[in-house]
Amino acid sequence: ALARPEATIAVPAEQATIVLAIDRSGSMRATDVEPTRLEAMQAAANRFLDRVPRRVKVGAVAFNTETDVLEAPTTDRAPVRVAIDALKAGGGTASGDALDASLELIRRGGPERPPAAVVLISDGESTGGRDPVETAREAADLGVPVYTVALGTLGATIVDAKGRTQPAPPDPETLRAVADASGGQSFTVADADALNQVYERLGSQVATEREPREVTAAFAGGALAL
Repeated sequence: ALARPEATIAVPAEQATIVLAIDRSGSMRATDVEPTRLEAMQAAANRFLDRVPRRVKVGAVAFNTETDVLEAPTTDRAPVRVAIDALKAGGGTASGDALDASLELIRRGGPERPPAAVVLISDGESTGGRDPVETAREAADLGVPVYTVALGTLGATIVDAKGRTQPAPPDPETLRAVADASGGQSFTVADADALNQVYERLGSQVATEREPREVTAAFAGGALAL
């Protein structure tokens, strides 16, 4: 105890910024994740908002062929929930553009900005826009890890506007490469329960940072007990 030992522990990064990048492409209508991929994602995102510390700013970006900023990072959860719950599925998938838009929101915090992260959920291969892995490398340069969630099952299908059945498999390989390139983590989920667990885990994990803390009291207490 006299040596004043330290241990590295995870503590809440109360001033952190998190951006949710959410796929709203047509394949999110698939029902392999009940009731649909989009509805399962919306429910899980709300659970995520429940788990994140109140002082953490959360923003949201939605993407299909186009990317829209739903809400700039804020500590007010209500507008973020409303924007996510209003999403409709349709169009292609431009996950690289969505990641770029998420990073732009984070850059607005300036060079002295607090810790930040992106949570990217998608259920399909990127079909246009920027290369998501290249954009993830830019995230790494900014010190922004990207946590990716690949949603869906390999045999999933959807019926398009012309009544044709189309395959709608997830693309976990690309999302894993995005996470690896940025210093984040990747998850692959095939049902709503697993998605909820991932989002709840990320809600408490993403907004933390590793800090050294003195643990002298623990050693002194142990010595006293002995």
